[in-house]
Order: sequence, then C-alpha cells, then structure tokens
Amino acid sequence: MEIQPVNLQEIVGVTLGMLVVLIPVFGATVRFAARPLVEALLQAGVIGPRTQAATESELGRLSRRVLELEQELQRRKLEAIVPVSAEPSRSVELQRPHLID
Repeated sequence: MEIQPVNLQEIVGVTLGMLVVLIPVFGATVRFAARPLVEALLQAGVIGPRTQAATESELGRLSRRVLELEQELQRRKLEAIVPVSAEPSRSVELQRPHLID
C-alpha cells in the first residue's frame, strides 16, 4: 500500500468550506432547541424584564435615600459653618446609620 503525500492547503480549504455551511446550520439548530428552555425561564421569572411594580418600589426607596443624604449634607454644611463647641468631658455618642429597605 502506497502512502500519498498530504496537501495541507486542500485540507484547510475543504475544512473551511464545510464550516461555512455547518456553522449557520448549527446556530439555527441551537436557536430552535434552546427556545423552550428560554420560554420556561421567562415564564418562571428567572430571567427577563423586571416588573413595573418592582421598579417603582426601588425608585421610592432610592428617592428616600437621596432625600436623607441631602438632609445629612445640609446638616454637615451647617455644622462646618457654625462650629459646635465640644466639651472635653462630654462623650460623643455615635449614631447607627439608618438603613432603608
């Protein structure tokens, strides 16, 4: 049995020619095969757009936080303008930050 020399250019050409056809076929197959899975995840609420109610509640929480931050900023600006006299014998109480849910 005689062994023929391998022509690398022909092998690469045939492989690329097959890939031109196989890649779109594979993509279409995956798209149609994954569609039921994606629809099930959308229906379960795992993926997909957020509901309008969740967005409005987040907006309300963020609005309250911004308002509190603005009030805190105003309070600190006033303290910077009018220095508060701190007595050395008096202990300063630290306030816990109020977290908004």
